[in-house]
Amino acid sequence: MRSASGSQLPSTRLSAIVCALALCLAPFSPAFADEAEVDQQIDNLLGDHATFKSTILDLQERVANGDSIAFSAFVDYPITVTVNGERQTIRSAEEFEPLYHDIVTPEIADVIVSQDYGNLFVNGDGVMFGDGEVWMNGICLDDACGEIEARIVTIQAAE
Repeated sequence: MRSASGSQLPSTRLSAIVCALALCLAPFSPAFADEAEVDQQIDNLLGDHATFKSTILDLQERVANGDSIAFSAFVDYPITVTVNGERQTIRSAEEFEPLYHDIVTPEIADVIVSQDYGNLFVNGDGVMFGDGEVWMNGICLDDACGEIEARIVTIQAAE
């Protein structure tokens, strides 16, 4: 590599410049880099990341507003949850909605609302919020699984 004057830059000096530049830009780039990585992981393992991203943002808004009816539409039924210390299988949104505040505790609501998209953990089981309090996965809408919806498949208190 040559300097502006045309002389050869020593590789150690070039490395130092690159490292300094990377450190200067670091505060501005992680969110984009992390989001791109999450997008790629979702695309590779679960389906279209755009479906997940828009669903997650919508879910966060609904939880922040305490919209129990909308939240119940994000859940894949049947789902087994803990209600007042007892495991219970909920089979529909109509069953879920009146139990919303017993299932989506303030702690779980906080995990959902505060989850940064770029910090999501993604694997073959889905997208994890927090420390596993909530998991979302792609649910096939047809036999060929050509179209999916991102839905909540697990809600559980932190251990």
